[in-house]
Amino acid sequence: MQTTWLLAGALITGKMLGELSYEGLFVPTVDGAEHVLALPGATYRFRARRGAFETWHVEPGSATRDGEPACDPRQLVVDAREQLGLTGLRLADVLSEMTATVANEAARLAHAPTAAELVAMDYDHADGHLTGHPRLVLNKGRVGFSARDREEYAPEAGKAFALRWFAVHRDFASFRCVAELSEEQLLSEELGEQLSGFRAGLSDPDDYVLVPVHPWQADEIIGTLYAAEVAAGTVVPVGVSDDSYLPHQTVRTLANVTHPTRRDVKTAVSVRNTLVYRGLAQAATLAAPAVTTWLRSISAADPLLDKEYRFELLGEIASVSVKHPLLGHIDELPYRFHETLGALWREPLRTRVGAGERALSFAALPYRGPDGEAVITRLIRESGVNAEEWLGTWLDLFLTPLLHWLLRYGVGFCPHGQNLILITDERGLPVRVAIKDFAQGVDLMDEELPEYASLAPEANADMLRWAPHLLAQSLFSSVFAGQLRFLAEVLLDDLDYPRAALWTKVREIVRRYRDEHPESTARFDACLLFAPDVERVTLNREHFAGQGFDKIDRDDEFDVRFGRARNPLAAPDPDGAW
Repeated sequence: MQTTWLLAGALITGKMLGELSYEGLFVPTVDGAEHVLALPGATYRFRARRGAFETWHVEPGSATRDGEPACDPRQLVVDAREQLGLTGLRLADVLSEMTATVANEAARLAHAPTAAELVAMDYDHADGHLTGHPRLVLNKGRVGFSARDREEYAPEAGKAFALRWFAVHRDFASFRCVAELSEEQLLSEELGEQLSGFRAGLSDPDDYVLVPVHPWQADEIIGTLYAAEVAAGTVVPVGVSDDSYLPHQTVRTLANVTHPTRRDVKTAVSVRNTLVYRGLAQAATLAAPAVTTWLRSISAADPLLDKEYRFELLGEIASVSVKHPLLGHIDELPYRFHETLGALWREPLRTRVGAGERALSFAALPYRGPDGEAVITRLIRESGVNAEEWLGTWLDLFLTPLLHWLLRYGVGFCPHGQNLILITDERGLPVRVAIKDFAQGVDLMDEELPEYASLAPEANADMLRWAPHLLAQSLFSSVFAGQLRFLAEVLLDDLDYPRAALWTKVREIVRRYRDEHPESTARFDACLLFAPDVERVTLNREHFAGQGFDKIDRDDEFDVRFGRARNPLAAPDPDGAW
C-alpha cells in the first residue's frame, strides 16, 4: 500500500510540474541539466525536455523537493498555494481532490497489467487500468464518492454491479430513440423477462417511463432530491437489474458484462470529476438520438467516411431524461441540479469488432506497464512493420476523417483519448477507428451549411456553434496537444523515433487533405490550422480556479485559454522537438 501510494504520488507530482509549467502557473529556471522551481516553502528540481506546443516532458522519478524524492503532490499544492491562488476553502477542496486522485491512482497501480496484457484484454476491462485525463492533474478526484464508493464503483476497482430501475411518470420524463427503434423494443432488448416484473407493481404502466439509475445516484440523489416524488408515487423504484455493468473511466458510462451485446448505458452520476459534475443535461440527452441519426445519414452518403476509411460512429440510439417537478423549473440553480436523472443507450463496441480484430481506447496507447513498456510500443513491435509504416497508417485512419467532418461538414467532435477507439488486426496493425460520445460532444460552426438543414429541430437548438478557428480546437486541444504530444515523447523514449518525424507525418496528412479538397479551402483557412501559434487551452488553470463548478450552464463559455504557443503544424522546430 505504501509503495503504490508513493509511486502514484511521484507520478502525479511529475505530471503537475510539467503541466503547470506549460500553463504558465509555474516558471522553472534552468540549472545545468535540471530545472528548478523555487517556491516559498521549498525548492523543487527535476529533469525535463521541451516538446510540441512548448510543453514540458518531465523525466519520471527525477523530481526532488529540497533534495529528497518528491512523492507527495499535496505538499506541492501547499508549497505553491500562492502561485496557484489557493486560499481557505478552495485550498482545502483542491487538497481533498488531490488526495482522492492519488488514492485512485494507487489503487490502479496495485494491479497494473503489462502493456502486453492490456493489449490482449477486453476493451471494457482494460478501461479500468488507464491513468485518466492526460492533462488534468486532479483527474480522479470524483468528489462525492466515499472510500466505500471508490471500492464499489470506481473503474480501478474492476467490479461489476447491478443498476437500479425506477419508473417516472410521463408528466416529468421524456423518451427519445432513433426511427428504427421504439421504446418497447429497447426495453425488451435490454431487460428481457425482467420488463414485465418491473411493470407489475405500477397502477398503469403506460403512464410511466422506465429509467436505469446508477446505484450511487439512487442512494445519494434519488433518495434525497426526489424523496417527495417517491412518496407521491411519481417516481417508483421497480427493481434491480439482473445484468451487471462495468464502469469506464468516465464513471457514468457502463458496459454490460452479463450480456456483452446489449448496449452500453450512460447514466447520470452527480459526482464532480475533472471540470464538471457528471450528470446528464436534459436537452443534450434528448437530442442525442437525433444527432446520431444526422451523423449517420451524412456518413452513409460519403464514400470517404463510409467506404474508404470506415470511420465508425458508435451511436447513442435512445435516451430518457427527467425534469425534476420542483427544481427543474428554477432556472438560476447550478446545472448539476438539472442533470440528476436520465440515461443514454449507446451501441456497444463489441458488435463492431470482427473476427481476428482487437479494440482498444486511444487513451490506452501511452499506457506504460510495470515492466516499462508502453502499449503503442507493444503494438508496433507486434505488428511486423516498422514504426514509420504503423504510425503513418494509424494517423491517417483518424486524422483524415476528423478533418473531413470538420472542413466538409462543419462538425467538431470531442476526439480525446476516451472517445477514440483503435481497431487493429490480430497482429496489432491499425484497421479503422471508431468514435463515441455525441451528446454534449459534437459542436457546429457558426455559419449555415447546407447539411445543417437536415438536423432535427431539438438537435439544432441544442448544439453549440463556434467560429471556425474555435471549432478547430477540437483537433488542437483534444488530438494534437491532448494526445500526440504525449505519444511523441513515448516513441522517442522507447523506439528512438524522432518527434519531428511524427509531426512531419501530421503536417503531410493535413496538407494532403487541403490539396485534395480544394472546395474546403476557405473553411480550411478560417480554421487557422497552419497558424504560426495557437492559444493554450489551460484546463488546470480552470480547474484550480474552481469557478465553473456551480455555473448555471456548464457550456456557457469555451475552455479557459492563457497565452499562446508555437503551432507544430506550422513548421518544424529547428531543435527537433516537433
